[in-house]
Amino acid sequence: MEKQATPSAGNAPGSRVFYDAPAELSMADKRRVFKGMVVSELEAGFLRYSRREALLTYAAKLKIPEFEACLLIAEAQLHAGDIEPIEFQSAATLETITQPESWSIPLRLAVALAIAAVIDLIVIYLLFG
Repeated sequence: MEKQATPSAGNAPGSRVFYDAPAELSMADKRRVFKGMVVSELEAGFLRYSRREALLTYAAKLKIPEFEACLLIAEAQLHAGDIEPIEFQSAATLETITQPESWSIPLRLAVALAIAAVIDLIVIYLLFG
């Protein structure tokens, strides 16, 4: 996935350039990535059943309906020569691919603070309660 760069104003020499975080994938991008994953899983034109099941699980995590995923698998198998295979260079799991860091830092801090407060209240209750 390519990062969309939107430089901030004031591109004078020596000024810092900030980039926006990538947005969530569109449905067309999800379909393209899924078909690329299918092509990368083909072995001599065939897709093993275990790999097909794993791809269907991956499609569900991408919020692609099962019927549409089956159609995309068939299309990818038919046009395998025209589709660029997509493989990940790092050891990525389905969870890390489909679950980007969606919680902002202030939200994470607020959750941590709330959990710490609850733990403090429990300790105070147990000691003095």
